[in-house]
Amino acid sequence: MTTALDAIKAAYPARYYATTDGSVVTGVLDVWAGTTNNVQAQINVLALPAVSDLIALTADQFAETVGATNIPVSGGALVYASRYAAKFDHTAAQPAAVTGWYDLWTLGSHKNLPALDDLLLLSAADWQALGGDYSDKGNKGVQDGQLIDYTPPPVPVPLPDQAKSEQAWIQYQVNLAAAMGEAFTDPMKAYVKAIAAIADGTDTTSTALPARPDPIMA
Repeated sequence: MTTALDAIKAAYPARYYATTDGSVVTGVLDVWAGTTNNVQAQINVLALPAVSDLIALTADQFAETVGATNIPVSGGALVYASRYAAKFDHTAAQPAAVTGWYDLWTLGSHKNLPALDDLLLLSAADWQALGGDYSDKGNKGVQDGQLIDYTPPPVPVPLPDQAKSEQAWIQYQVNLAAAMGEAFTDPMKAYVKAIAAIADGTDTTSTALPARPDPIMA
């Protein structure tokens, strides 16, 4: 004998659904239980829209809607299939460093977010394992669609900047030589000129600073 619940299950086979105005989710339903994501609420199943006017949700998606305030919709589907995401550059060599974290379903606006290709969607379990909304998630990267521990290599310092830093050491040696009544050796004088040429851009062919001479004073 077919029960009322059997009929409901046949009409709404996914169990969990979202109502929408075409741009955002306006309500979340557990049709089989006759409630919403607030278990204290009750719905009139007989007054529900047709299943074709609803967005089917997975059990995980339904659970993640609790506390969500702005779930975007496009083309009859959720724009972001998961609530949480890590930002990375999908065109970069992998592992690619994570450069941002999002709770996508609570943002006031989604206009300036990265493209979907630059977001790694995360489950609620992933998010909680990372410490949730307010925790420092540490250095992470994306490799082959997975989140991994990753510390990016240091950014190379441009050679002219290295030369400018070296000039501070040279100035210290100038002061020291003056205090001691000594003078730079010829190799040191040549070194000073070479560093100056790199620092001011005159030398555009060097790929590394020359080695410091020894001795530098005579």
